[in-house]
Amino acid sequence: MKFTELTSSVLAGATLLSLMAPTASFAGTSQLGSQDAASNDNGGTKLPQTDKTVAGISFGDNSDNGNTGYLRLQMVPHTLDFGNHKILDDSKLDFTADGKNTSLSTNNLKASYEGGKTNETAVLNTNDPELKKGHVDGTAWATVVDKQVTRKDSQSNSANPNNTTDPTSDFWEGTTSKAGSWKLSVKSVDALTAMDNADPSKPTTETITGAKLSFDNTQYGQTQQVAELTKDTQDATYTSDVAALATQPTVAPVATANINKSFSTPLAVGGTDITVAEAKDGEGQGANVFGWTPENIKLTMPAGAEVTNAIYKANLTWTLSSTVA
Repeated sequence: MKFTELTSSVLAGATLLSLMAPTASFAGTSQLGSQDAASNDNGGTKLPQTDKTVAGISFGDNSDNGNTGYLRLQMVPHTLDFGNHKILDDSKLDFTADGKNTSLSTNNLKASYEGGKTNETAVLNTNDPELKKGHVDGTAWATVVDKQVTRKDSQSNSANPNNTTDPTSDFWEGTTSKAGSWKLSVKSVDALTAMDNADPSKPTTETITGAKLSFDNTQYGQTQQVAELTKDTQDATYTSDVAALATQPTVAPVATANINKSFSTPLAVGGTDITVAEAKDGEGQGANVFGWTPENIKLTMPAGAEVTNAIYKANLTWTLSSTVA
């Protein structure tokens, strides 16, 4: 009760002081004065001052790998997440990139290998009708952007001695302004290796020999809405660049026969390149998307493998190469 009485007296005193205070106006820092070095109204800092807040949200994997060019590898699956599991059962050795142990659901502990509830295998979100037609929506995907039809000489000279067909061009011999003549491949870099718990980016000496990674039922979609897919400023003029061509090129997809529907690679040091797809001359103009649903990407562990409480990782390298070299 004494506390209440004390509070009341302080409030009363504050009210009395405010009533007795002089009525003169109190000016803030003059905006004009803050622009004036002589008056130094704001300690040398001009008004008004501004700052910014960014509010963001993202969906899927939209990371930019920094590649450029008329022909470029724009996207690959950056993470394939086979989940976190209680044990390795010798009779159930298959795991899928949606974080599940095939035919042994009771072994699925966490959806992510990093221990999280959310699986980290990113899938493509698109409203592009051409890509939906190719059934690549909802897949872990790789994209090859082929804008070779818009290629122009950066200069006209004969500085390149390797070009004997057109001395006024700076293209290398065999280079054309046509889509196609490229190959997408993938290979293993190393074996499944346990990571250092103190620094998950560093491998230990513990490796698993004989694991295999498989990609089944490859889906393919092609679109001319390149910038809408990549969200990359370097693709912003593609549509207008094509429209400006004197002769409009015929858009042709990569031939089905040259798309590898199912392939696998041992996870081992120095793996061999496996062809994913190959575009012949005139094929693949625009953006070419190759995709696999997470359940169609499978990690098969070797029987008898001894695993510990650890995160195991392996690396792949995807390569886009040109057959004109």
